[in-house]
Parts: sequence; C-alpha cells; structure tokens
Amino acid sequence: MDLTSSQHNRLHNEKRRKLERQAGALVTATDLPELLGNLQHNVLQNTKLKCKHQPCVKELSWGIDLEKNFPRASCHFDYIMAADVVYHHPFLDELLLTFDHLCKNDTVIMWAMKFRLDNENQFVDRFQTLFDLEVISNFPSLNITLYKAMRKGMMKVRPFKLSV
Repeated sequence: MDLTSSQHNRLHNEKRRKLERQAGALVTATDLPELLGNLQHNVLQNTKLKCKHQPCVKELSWGIDLEKNFPRASCHFDYIMAADVVYHHPFLDELLLTFDHLCKNDTVIMWAMKFRLDNENQFVDRFQTLFDLEVISNFPSLNITLYKAMRKGMMKVRPFKLSV
C-alpha cells in the first residue's frame, strides 16, 4: 500500500497520540499572562507526584498569537476542557476564534457554562455555526449546562461516553 506524505504523517500522529495516551495524559493548562504564576502554583500543588507527566502551563490570550503559541501543524488536543469562559465581556469573538484554532476534526470540547445574560445565548448560537453541540448534563437550579462539542459533522465519527 502506497501512502501519500499527508496520509503517512496522519497515521504516524495517530500512533504517537495513542502511545501518549497509554503512557498518561499530556495536559496543558492555560490562562492570561498575568495569572500564570498563580496557575503554575495551583497546578503544582494539585499534581505533584500524582501524575506521570507534569502539566504544561502556557499563556493563552483569546485570539492573540494563536499560531505562534499553538501552531496548528504541531499542536493537537484530544480534549479541551472549558469552564465558565463565556460571560458578559467584549472578547467573545476572540474566544470563538480560539476554539476554532485549537480544535482539529477529532478534538472534543467539554464545556461547562453558567447562563447569566442573553448575550451568552447569542454566543452559543454563533458557536454552533462551527461546532455540533450536545447537552451532556443540565443543572437548572444553578443555571449551568455541561456541553460536548466537536467540529460540524464530526460528532458521529468519534463517539464519546462520559462516566460520572
């Protein structure tokens, strides 16, 4: 069987990710530059001697220097966990741009969101232009919804089962 360079690279990357998953998760925690010290401290306190790989702490400012800090060619996230990232602020376009940049076709986004304002509902509508969205769990008394999302059309390709 003859493989194109692209097919060979994709096969190699899939094998590498499978081996990495078997060896333990590689985790990247992100925050704004001015909060990295606090994040680094919290990550260290919560993971020291408890995991195979020390999580990487990186700067992430939505929409800024995405290709420089997270190159599409070499950055692959199997899962993106996001909690309480959507609220009334002027950076929702940048947040959507960031999700779009970080997600490959097989990336699963797990996203917990507390609904506060109508503005957030509009963001969810815009989010759904790029991603399929499935409600995993709802907590009406807290006004919080847990979502699973993947690029449009990819949800059926990569099944996901959440164990709670």
